[in-house]
Amino acid sequence: MRVPEEQETLKAPAGILRRRFLALGGAGAIASTAGIASLAHAADRDASRTAHFEGLRIHYESYGTGTEALIFIHGWVCDLTFWRGQEALYNQPNRRALLIDLPGHGSSDKPHRAYPIEFFARAVEAVMRDAETDRGILIGHSLGGPIAYAFLREFPEKAMALVLVDAFVSRHMAGPADRVAAAAHFAKVARSFQGAHGERNFAERVESCFAKQTPDALRAEIRAKMAATPKHVRIASLSSISSLPPPPDDEVFDLPALAIQSAEPGTQARFELMQSIFPRMQLNSWEGAGHFLMMENPQRFNAEVEQFLAGMS
Repeated sequence: MRVPEEQETLKAPAGILRRRFLALGGAGAIASTAGIASLAHAADRDASRTAHFEGLRIHYESYGTGTEALIFIHGWVCDLTFWRGQEALYNQPNRRALLIDLPGHGSSDKPHRAYPIEFFARAVEAVMRDAETDRGILIGHSLGGPIAYAFLREFPEKAMALVLVDAFVSRHMAGPADRVAAAAHFAKVARSFQGAHGERNFAERVESCFAKQTPDALRAEIRAKMAATPKHVRIASLSSISSLPPPPDDEVFDLPALAIQSAEPGTQARFELMQSIFPRMQLNSWEGAGHFLMMENPQRFNAEVEQFLAGMS
């Protein structure tokens, strides 16, 4: 369960920080890169769309029909193709689904600007409007989890449910209580990605996403795709301070919620913190999984999401 460490370190209580950088067993075989790639080629090319947001082009894919949709939100320096193993979820005739390339990522525009999480959340909402969807079930991986949280704070009436995929959310990720401390922290983050040492830091942090069970071919695919995101986006998406007001201590979102997380020290403690925000949240913890668990074992992941969706009906 990881969001980028830079987002978490400022907010999480001591003693429950992750061993690895990003917080960004079971049925089903581990996916190979070839399998993920074949699914990508099989994706409906007619699904490609473009929304417009603050003068930017936001690329997304739309599947099915209807005004309620699954909304897939990828993580830091990823893109919508990281969800190709979820085709069984998103490409169904009686289900609407939207896969989004966040601003700065994939085939969306990549301006030099600040990238606070509410900017990403508002881009998600712009895609929903372009796709003529009224409400969505937010499925956020890694940094996509805090983005989904920012979305809930901005557009609570448009969210039906939440699925956090190896992601951690704390109350002040969308609205820091101490903006001076946040500014100093994020300036340090930005410096850590500059120059040759910044490239080494980036490479090390990508490697920290993998577990022993992550296939070599899948590692290579993930490395290449994450490295393709421009450096200015890598930095700005981790070092841009949210301008949202701090949330009240008693703010909660009483909606169905599921956290699918890799099991590691602190997973239960982080889950309990998230339950203080999402009181109906359930936890599915995967032993031995890496950060990209939906790619490592898509069959198990898809089955758990389907079970969650069935429980909502």
